[in-house]
Amino acid sequence: MRKHTIWLAGFGAALLCAVFPIVGNGVIFAAGLCALVAGVFPRLRQPVSPYAAALLLGALLGLAVLLISDRFEVRYVWLYSGAELPLYLKLGNLWGGDEGTTLLLAAFCMSLATINRAMSSRFDVTALIGATLALSAAWLGPFSATPSDWLTQTASQGMNAHLMKIWMLFHAPLVLAAYAWTLALAAPALAALGGHQTTWPGAALAHARRAWVLLTAGIGFGMVWAFEDAMFGQAWHWDPVQTAVFAVWCLLGAHLHGVAGWQAGRPLWRWMPFAALMAAVLTLVAMGVTRNETLASSHRYVGATAAPVYFSLAAVLVLAGCTMAWRGRRVAPTPLRTGPMVLGLRLTQFAFIVIGLLAAGHLAWAYLASAKGWPRPEDLKPFFETLGNWQRGSELSALRAAFAQWDVNGYALARAALYPLIAIGLIGGWLFFWRLARRIGWITLSVAIIVCAAAWIEGGPLTRAYMGEGVLSQRIVAVLPRIDASLAAGAYLALGAIFWSVYTAHRTSAKAHVLSLGLIHLGAMVALWGALLATALNGYSQRVIDLSDAWHETPHGYSFRVTSLEVDRAADGGWTKGTGGFRALAQVELKTPSDDVISGQTLYRDARSAVQGYGGPVRQICEILDYRYARYANTPGYVLHPFIDHGWTRDVQLWVPSAAAVAALEGGPQKSQAVVVLRVFPFASLLWIGLVLTSAGGLWFAVRGAGRRARKT
Repeated sequence: MRKHTIWLAGFGAALLCAVFPIVGNGVIFAAGLCALVAGVFPRLRQPVSPYAAALLLGALLGLAVLLISDRFEVRYVWLYSGAELPLYLKLGNLWGGDEGTTLLLAAFCMSLATINRAMSSRFDVTALIGATLALSAAWLGPFSATPSDWLTQTASQGMNAHLMKIWMLFHAPLVLAAYAWTLALAAPALAALGGHQTTWPGAALAHARRAWVLLTAGIGFGMVWAFEDAMFGQAWHWDPVQTAVFAVWCLLGAHLHGVAGWQAGRPLWRWMPFAALMAAVLTLVAMGVTRNETLASSHRYVGATAAPVYFSLAAVLVLAGCTMAWRGRRVAPTPLRTGPMVLGLRLTQFAFIVIGLLAAGHLAWAYLASAKGWPRPEDLKPFFETLGNWQRGSELSALRAAFAQWDVNGYALARAALYPLIAIGLIGGWLFFWRLARRIGWITLSVAIIVCAAAWIEGGPLTRAYMGEGVLSQRIVAVLPRIDASLAAGAYLALGAIFWSVYTAHRTSAKAHVLSLGLIHLGAMVALWGALLATALNGYSQRVIDLSDAWHETPHGYSFRVTSLEVDRAADGGWTKGTGGFRALAQVELKTPSDDVISGQTLYRDARSAVQGYGGPVRQICEILDYRYARYANTPGYVLHPFIDHGWTRDVQLWVPSAAAVAALEGGPQKSQAVVVLRVFPFASLLWIGLVLTSAGGLWFAVRGAGRRARKT
């Protein structure tokens, strides 16, 4: 009977929120109070927490109905949606704003709190986090009414044009679900640090595995998305939010490598729960950074106000961790004979922790530098001087302010991370070969160290193949031999994973476990190879062309032509400003070095009318090549998407920013010309393949392997 009342509460909340949106914020507030009661009072936890989760999920369902039915009298719908959007994008707007993502994360957390039912704990940390987020969502007011003057001005503001992609349905919800499972690790981590959790719970291990695989998949979809958008133009660039998420990913990896054989009191036992707790802390930091305007970032909810909530929650978890660690300082030591296997896993764990803390440290340094008002180094502004020569009127001061805003120094972080990355490759490869035979392990490790040292000193294939045809900082060029060493170490780990998993699968009944474990490590190393090779060996060329059917050659063996340009001023549901917006689709053909002809289109969308002079070639080239200037030039209604050809040996982007051509078609003084940029990323396919392999291997652990142990092999 109780289950029926919980379902009734959920569907009743959804119906109320959909029919009478004015009560929606009250429903969320009631759910937050229920969650708070469940978190504080153990006796009421079991009966109350399911109702909190049901009310939050019902509110989400009600908000989804409002989005689908274009109820623009609700402020959230007016802010983020549009009547012309396809159904899947309207639904995707459920996590398109600060209010929606906070509500969704609260619902995820309370669902996990209901499943866990931490009856033995005085406080349910997951429920308390869910309560805080739910009350914050109620304060943000996703069901608040739209001001009448907004409705008078326009029917709706429309969707941020950068979000109008199919990846909206995958990237954000996967990352948010991973965040919820990561936050669920805070409770057992605090208990373990205090000595109250002597062995790691199987449910917590399942949470960690699911969090890691969902975060990996979410990051992968984000990379594909970023590769298609001028705001990024590449898969990764150490945006502050990316940096925080990367730190979470590393700390989850450190936690998972430290779980095997963990028990309170054993040597170095605190590092495993420490990694879990810090992953939860940095999850909250990542949510806060997304809502904070201090650092320059391409991930931001404009006008969001929930950042203090997330930063405060992170600070509370850190304080709680320090308190519990102090209480657990006298945990009786448990003697344990440490063998090579345990030692190797611990060293891998420490290496992941170092990388994660390096990322967190660089993020903290950027915030500190911004707070202190320290000037941003000139070598972090590669395109500023060029743009300064092409500025219009008073724009120089705005450009100077944009380039002075701090973000993460990705170059320094990448260089520092190479050291522990090499260590992970060598230790991981040795572990896999050592499990085959001890002698093989030591022999292969010796060879791998020699190869890495030779690559470091003399340079390897990457150093020799570098031709300087692309966009790469000289500080990265200087460490190409170090990158070669990391590639060699990664290859050693990949080979070890292949040999061990294939050999062991023939000798054990736990074939799926063994092969999945090998697939995870192989995929991670393949993705690493793809990312480093594509970044270091990228190439680009640019041409200013007349829009005609003529073929244009490039130095990379490709030819292209723009066959037509179609301008459409019909509403598409995206962000608009007045009535001057347009979509310009350039039909292009790309001839590959093997003379295959591929056709497609590029998109240039702007909520403004065509701006005279905006299509200056140098400015648009800088916009494509420098994500910081792309952020500066961006508005929510402006996007630039390239035509992309994915191949086994290289991925190619063809960019056609046709601002000047659109202005010419509209009767402006410009010629019907466009600057065309071709970017080539060798071996980028390895990145996509590696992400798929890693996610596929991790999926078994997340779904089938959670809480199960493979037989000894």
